[in-house]
Amino acid sequence: MNKDILIALKVALLTLLLTGLLYPFLVTGFSSFLFYRRANGSLILNEQNKIIGSELIGQNFNNPSYFFPRPSAAGKGYDGMASQGSNFSQTSKALLKRINTKIEEIKKDNSDLIPIDLVTTSGSGLDPHISPQAAYWQAPRVAMHREVSLKRIVSIIEDLTEPPQFNILGEARVNVLRLNLVLDQFFGSPISLP
Repeated sequence: MNKDILIALKVALLTLLLTGLLYPFLVTGFSSFLFYRRANGSLILNEQNKIIGSELIGQNFNNPSYFFPRPSAAGKGYDGMASQGSNFSQTSKALLKRINTKIEEIKKDNSDLIPIDLVTTSGSGLDPHISPQAAYWQAPRVAMHREVSLKRIVSIIEDLTEPPQFNILGEARVNVLRLNLVLDQFFGSPISLP
């Protein structure tokens, strides 16, 4: 009986060492070596090598000279420590109220049909992408506030549109942070609003 317990403890300790320590360290080491940028958060740096964001986490942009991301339900908005969806059902009055409030907020920019991803949150509340349709919908506002041609803004959107992963998984998308950084790169930072 004692011999069986000793064998079971040895097997449990060996399994713990292999699967709890050795395997995670090997996987982390290989991923950091092979995919350094992705394994370290896909951080975006400016010219001074200062971190300005991650292409994996959405950020809020309020200035009309920038493209707006999807709304966020994470904490007080775009809070990486509180990543979560709202878990409202499709029949929820709170969800309907939030969507209608968002529609009224952005309706002044364009009276056309609003793309659904501009008024609904993603599952995590931190989605960094919008659909190309949502970017095109916002393009006239951005062009007007940046005082550049709409054709130029549309060209930037087309250049930054990412295809579905492996051309079959998901939908085409545009990373909002990257899009806004390119706008600043080409046209300079906009004047801050009061």
